[in-house]
Amino acid sequence: MARILVVDDEAAHRDSLRRIFQRAGHEVALARDGAEAQALLQTHAVDVVLTDLIMPNADGLSVLEAVKARGNDADVVLMTAYGNVENAVQAMRQGAADFLSKPARRGELLACLDRVLERRRLMSENRALKAELTSVLGGAGGGTQGLDRIVGTSPAIHAVKTTLAQVAGTRAPVLLVGEPGTGKELCARALHELSPRAAAPFVVVHGAALADADLLHRLERARGGTLFLDEVSQLSPASQVTLLRLLQDGVVDGGDGPVPIDVRVVAATWSELSQRVAEGRFREDLSWSLDVASVRLPPLREREGDVALLAAAFLTLHAARHDRHMPEGAQGFEPRALQALSSWTYPSNVRELSHAVERAVLLCPDGHALRFDDLPPAIRAAENDETARFLTFRIGQMSLPQMERAAIDATMIFVAGDKVQAAKLLGLSLRTLYRRLGEKPGIDDSGDVDDDA
Repeated sequence: MARILVVDDEAAHRDSLRRIFQRAGHEVALARDGAEAQALLQTHAVDVVLTDLIMPNADGLSVLEAVKARGNDADVVLMTAYGNVENAVQAMRQGAADFLSKPARRGELLACLDRVLERRRLMSENRALKAELTSVLGGAGGGTQGLDRIVGTSPAIHAVKTTLAQVAGTRAPVLLVGEPGTGKELCARALHELSPRAAAPFVVVHGAALADADLLHRLERARGGTLFLDEVSQLSPASQVTLLRLLQDGVVDGGDGPVPIDVRVVAATWSELSQRVAEGRFREDLSWSLDVASVRLPPLREREGDVALLAAAFLTLHAARHDRHMPEGAQGFEPRALQALSSWTYPSNVRELSHAVERAVLLCPDGHALRFDDLPPAIRAAENDETARFLTFRIGQMSLPQMERAAIDATMIFVAGDKVQAAKLLGLSLRTLYRRLGEKPGIDDSGDVDDDA
C-alpha cells in the first residue's frame, strides 16, 4: 500500500482519482491546489504526489519545487491536459518521477504508480545493500567506491578492473557483455563512481521493460550523469533510433526540434549484438556506436580462486542481515563446505553463490561455521559424482547425436534435474533443451531466450 497525495483543482477529477487508487488498496489524501498541497506536506508523510500542472494559487511545478526543497522523500508525478514534450522535459529536469497527459485512463494511472513504487523499492534496497556492502567490504581504511566493490583477485577479474579503470574517465560509451549474474550493474556503477560524473545521477533502465516514450524521461533524469541501459539488445526499433541520435549527435528529438542532453551511456547485454544485427533485430550502426569500448565479464566458473573470497564476503553480509553470529573469512566455513562451494560451476554466477551462502546462513546453527549439509541440494549432490564432472567418448564408437545426448543427460544429473541451469551450462535456449530431450515446455517455460537451433 502506498500513501498518495492527489492535487487537482477539479473536484470531479480529484474524486475519480481517489476512487481509482483506493480501490487498488492505497491510502489517498486530497488537495484542491498547490498551496493546500504544500500545507499538507508539512504534516503528512506521503510516498507519491500526483499533481495537476495548471492550477490557481500554486501550480504543479511549485508543488514539485516544494517537495524537493524540503528534502521530502515523496516522488512527484505531474499531470496536465496541456501536456507536451517541453512540459515533460522541464518536469524531469526539476526532478519529477514521471509525467502523464490528461485524461489518463485507469490502467495508465496504475501502471505509472507501479513504475514509481518499483523505482522507490529498488532505490531503497540499493541504499540498504550499499550500506551493508560498505561495512562488509570496506574495512578499516575505507570505502567500497569504484573498483573496491568488485571482489576477486583472479586474472579474469583483474583484467576487467584494469579495463574499467582505463575507460572510466572518458566520455565514451561502454558495452558490458556477460551472462546474467556476472555483475554488469556493479561494473557500471564502478565506471560512474570513477568518472567525473560521480556526483551526478546514475539511472538504471532495462531495455525490455522500456516503453518508447519513457526513454526521454530516463535520459533527462540521468542528465549530467550516467545511464545504465541493461539488456540493450532488447530495445525497440524506435528507442534504438533515439539512442543512436544521442550517441552520434548528443541530442534527442523534442517537440520543437533537437534537445541536447549530456549523458554517458553504459550498456549491457547477454547475447552478442552481432547476432541480433544478423537477425535484423538491432541496428548495425547503433551496435558500432555502443561498442566503442567493450568489457567482457567472465562467468564465475572462469574466475579461479574468487569463489572463496566472494563466499566469505557474502557470509559476513548475510550474517549481519539476518542477525546471525558466524566466524568470519575462511573460518566461517567447514572445509568440506568450502570445497563444495569452490567446485560448483554456478550457472547463475555470483547471484547464485550469494543465494547459496544466504541459505546456509539461515540453516546453520548460530555461531557455527557453515556446514556441507547447509548447502543447496544441487551443490551437495555434485560432490564426488564423477559422472557429473567428466564424460569419456570412445572415438569411432558413438555418433555426434549420441555424444550430444550423453552430454545433455550428464548435465541434467549434474544440476539435479534443473532444466534452466542445464540450458545455461550447455549454451542452449530452454526451448531447444526441451526439444533435444523430447519433451514439451511447461507453462512457466514460455519466457525463453531466443532459440538457437
